[in-house]
Amino acid sequence: MDITAETAADLLARLCAEGHGLSARRDGAMIDLGECGLRITVDAPRMQDNGLVVQLPIGVGHPRWSGEFAWDQAVGIGGRDRHPVADALDGWVHNVLPVFAAIALPDSDLAERAWTARFHDGTRAMDVHYGPATIRDFGGLTEEFHQAVADRPPTMAVVEELFTGYALPDRPIWLFTFCARMPGGPITEVTLLNSDIGTRFGHIADHLPWQGHGTVKSWALAVPR
Repeated sequence: MDITAETAADLLARLCAEGHGLSARRDGAMIDLGECGLRITVDAPRMQDNGLVVQLPIGVGHPRWSGEFAWDQAVGIGGRDRHPVADALDGWVHNVLPVFAAIALPDSDLAERAWTARFHDGTRAMDVHYGPATIRDFGGLTEEFHQAVADRPPTMAVVEELFTGYALPDRPIWLFTFCARMPGGPITEVTLLNSDIGTRFGHIADHLPWQGHGTVKSWALAVPR
């Protein structure tokens, strides 16, 4: 089956509508989630490893960030009964979309999957919505590791440093992190407002009790109050 951007967007719209009761109207590769203001756009899937792995670019737009889209590279791994694009879409809806639903669809079941941390330093305040982390265990990751990720995902470690040491814009900002421990060594990627800033934050997963090989990816949306 040839999966195009439009095909993937159609699958995503049906997942939002049928799986979560959202108003989802598709026009080509764009999905409009109705009066909440959220729009989702999907780019062409990029298949790898003989079609077993896919990278699927997905962007979220909202009037509060003036026509920009918050882009992610959703990754899907195919199984015996599941296409990798379906895996990528399912993971994105349940682990990324909740942080945007928290501000635009607060009564939805997706918003219930996000948590909110409130930051205040006396002069500025922001709410940080963050979703469940995606963990891929390639062997050896423990329950202690999973709990440590839930308690303080790497993305929140970045937010803490941004809030205490940087001048932040007076607008919503989005970020995600990808951290891994592989046989070849550690990998840390940090993306803020679609820009790579990972060279400054190579330490943000050091607090996790890595005892094996695997990856952690987590999202956050920081909204000034």
